[in-house]
Amino acid sequence: MGTVRISAAASSNHGLTLRQKGNEVEGAHRGDFQTRDLSGTIDGDAVRFRSAFGGGDSVNYTFNGKVTGDEMAGTLDMGEYLAGRWSARRKARRG
Repeated sequence: MGTVRISAAASSNHGLTLRQKGNEVEGAHRGDFQTRDLSGTIDGDAVRFRSAFGGGDSVNYTFNGKVTGDEMAGTLDMGEYLAGRWSARRKARRG
């Protein structure tokens, strides 16, 4: 995938690298300062995956959304750090 746009009280650009194996999704979530593994599921057009950032005070990101063609969008739950909306667009593969 490509860039993820997260909107809550402020906005931020994150990156996702996703691989689908059947109904499972795995990959990496790149934030402003670090990259973490992510995992989740896809069922039809519904997608849900989760990643965690930080050490002792980690921030868990839970993405729920819908896949439409080359795009995904939905809600983001960051626990005590509020919630927001996210959207992502597939990045073209280099030949």
